[in-house]
Amino acid sequence: MLLYLAGSLIGVAAIVALAGWLFGWRDAALDAERVAQALAREVPGFRAGRASPDTRAVLIEDARDGAVYLAVARGDGLVTRKLARGLGVARDGGTLTIRLRDFTLRRAHLQLADADYWEARLKGLAP
Repeated sequence: MLLYLAGSLIGVAAIVALAGWLFGWRDAALDAERVAQALAREVPGFRAGRASPDTRAVLIEDARDGAVYLAVARGDGLVTRKLARGLGVARDGGTLTIRLRDFTLRRAHLQLADADYWEARLKGLAP
């Protein structure tokens, strides 16, 4: 029985490795327009405001109510979170690090030209 289990695990690992070798391990690149369209489908009344993307993540404001959303590329998809109280924000030059209380998305690192604006904006959400 253990031999069959080991064989199955090796087979699954080989298939995953083959898929990674054939198709690569990269996440999809994001742009603010794609994120705004996705959020408009998910959030009733969403109107895109100020956005600041890097290639793997986007911070975007809802012009309707001022809420800030984080979108992160995962595979060929998109993971979005509405940022609320309880997050941690740290900036090192143009790199903004956001720590969330979310076990599926604990931390996001963004390279932003306007990191100082977003740090100040998100500090209002920090505890």
